[in-house]
This record gives sequence, structure tokens and C-alpha cells, in this order.
Amino acid sequence: MSTDYAVSALAAGDTVRVIAARTTRLVREAQARHGCSPTVTAALGRLLTGAALMGIALNSRERITLQISGDGPVRGLIADVAAGGHVRGFALRPQAERPLNSRGKFDVGGLVGRGFLHVTRTFDTGQPYTSAVPLASGEIGDDLANYFASSEQIPTVVAVGVLANPAGVLAAGGIIAQLLPGADTETIEVLERGAASLPHISALVRDGQTPEDLVHRLAGGLAPRVAGTHPVAFACRCDAERVMKAIVGLGHHTLAEMAASDVDTEATCDFCGQRYYFSPAAIREILESAS
Repeated sequence: MSTDYAVSALAAGDTVRVIAARTTRLVREAQARHGCSPTVTAALGRLLTGAALMGIALNSRERITLQISGDGPVRGLIADVAAGGHVRGFALRPQAERPLNSRGKFDVGGLVGRGFLHVTRTFDTGQPYTSAVPLASGEIGDDLANYFASSEQIPTVVAVGVLANPAGVLAAGGIIAQLLPGADTETIEVLERGAASLPHISALVRDGQTPEDLVHRLAGGLAPRVAGTHPVAFACRCDAERVMKAIVGLGHHTLAEMAASDVDTEATCDFCGQRYYFSPAAIREILESAS
């Protein structure tokens, strides 16, 4: 299977920015780690793909977290991206499911329901900055486009897709096109026509289309030029030290109970599903060092 990656491009005399990605491996790993149902896989995969696209321009001190909270069966989805295309995420109810919609497609909107998209930008220094917008449809792509239009005032075309079945993820990918200062009416019309005629992204990826091909599919009439290629992969920042710090935060009473137990304490990372085990002796060491 081909490696996931993204490309960034400029078009229409540098008045349009286009980012496209193949994310099949990323979504496949998330599905395997969390045991997601087919519809949750489609929903989480779209959000992970959106995070990957938004994370292309991050530097080593930045991180973006996308959180969807809704009243649908899945209740919530979270995707997080750091510099270098390191993406991770999870669903609150990974086994939630909905019947196919009237078009025979995954009912991602019904799975998510009504609610909000929260976008948090985190920096090494300073407080995180969060924007929240109501969900436009729960279909993820529409919601991301609505966020850009409402919170960042940037007209944006977003298409994200996952092709999956009970056997697994067949293809996934996405594309974002944003108007930059100087874009004229003709450029906007060409981009709108390209978006209207764009087939399902996941089908294009399944058929072997590369991120470069996706850029030309959407913005071929605007003379796009690829400006960079970027890795994309599922990667979590959890480790035993971070988990230990979280355990310390549980407080002295809880730690004392763990230390007195005759079984190991198990902690699981929500983002990647990795399990960590700490013996009662290790917990006692924490208590002693704290006191």
C-alpha cells in the first residue's frame, strides 16, 4: 500500500492555496487501534484527514486539536495534529453505528448529530486559543469549511472522504483550497466549478490518484504549482513518563489505594489505545518521592 503524504500548492498567481493528502494508512491505523465501526471509521477518518491538512503549516511549537461534540450516537470525536504530520485521534463511542443513508452512503451526519466543532491552537508559550462554531451538517467537511468561513474569515473549499467496509479501510484522503488576498471573481468561479465537478475523494484515492493529482483535479484551471511535500502518519506523543505525571495528579488518597493493591494499575491512552502498567511498588515510590 502506498505511503500517506500531503502536498501544498499555490495557484492563480499565488492567490489560492491548495493542500491535498492521501490518508489511507492513517485512517486504517486509527480504525485498528480503536476497533471503530464502519460509520465511526468514516467520521473519525474525515476528521483525522482534516487535521492532517490543517497541520501542514505548523511549526515545532504548535498543535491543532479538532473536537466535535454532538448529540448523535458517537457523542464526540477528537483529532490532534502536531508538526511533521503527526496525527492521532479517537471517538468517544467507537462502536456506535447508523444505517446507511438514503443514498447508500455512511450516515456520518446522523452519527454525529447536532453540536459544535471546537478548534484549539496550542503553543509552547502562552494560553491555547479555542474557536467554537455550530456544526453545519455533521458531515465533517462542511463543518470544517464553516469554521474557516466563520472563525477565520477565509473562503474555503473542503473535501474529505473515507471508503470503508466491515473488512477495513479501502482509501482515504482530502483536499482544502483557500482564497488568498488578491483572488478575483474569475478565480473564484473556476474554483467553484472545480469543486462542483470533483468526484468523491476516497474513490479517486482508491483508483490511484496521488495528492498531486487531486490538486490538479480541483484547481487544474488555475495553473497550480506544488510548493512542498509533507509526511502524514498516525503518531502519539504518550509515553510512560507522561502517564505517570497524570497518575500523580489523581491525588494522595487514590495513589495510596493503588499502592496498597495487589494488582498493577493500568492506564490507557485515549488517543492511541496504548496500555501502561504500574506495579504497587512503583506507585509507592511515587508516594514516597511526593512526601
